[in-house]
Amino acid sequence: MNHKVRLAIILVATWVLLSGMFEPLMLAFGIFSVVVSMWITSRMHNIDQERYTFFVTSNFIVFIFKLGVKVVQSNIDVSLRILGFKPVESTFITIDMPFENDVAKVLYANAITLTPGSSSIALSKNTLLVHTISNQNADDLANNDMLNIMPKQYALTQVEVKDE
Repeated sequence: MNHKVRLAIILVATWVLLSGMFEPLMLAFGIFSVVVSMWITSRMHNIDQERYTFFVTSNFIVFIFKLGVKVVQSNIDVSLRILGFKPVESTFITIDMPFENDVAKVLYANAITLTPGSSSIALSKNTLLVHTISNQNADDLANNDMLNIMPKQYALTQVEVKDE
């Protein structure tokens, strides 16, 4: 099946499941949204022919679970800081980018951003600038806390992931 047809089916199914509305106006909005998304996708394909193969492996599923645990822990930490039980120590840190693969770089930066209290600001070839809400978060990142949960299928260049 053509990837455009698969994408259209996924978009329609997602829209129907999330909206749950079947009035003519809402269906027209949904169709319009799918058509615009398909048009944007086709334009992106014309501009950028580079594709990345991304496989969901057992390592990736373990990564998602560990990332979820980190998100919950970070939510608790940020909540304690907002409520005044812990101090807010806003800081920036530059960490080495240990990946050569562009998908791995983006996954790593986004994993950091997904955890509350930290945000990836600038990604370069060899470094990542991150803003954190506390010095403890900055120290954890400097000690490869997030790197240790990354999926093992990505080739590391500078820093080796320790096995748990």
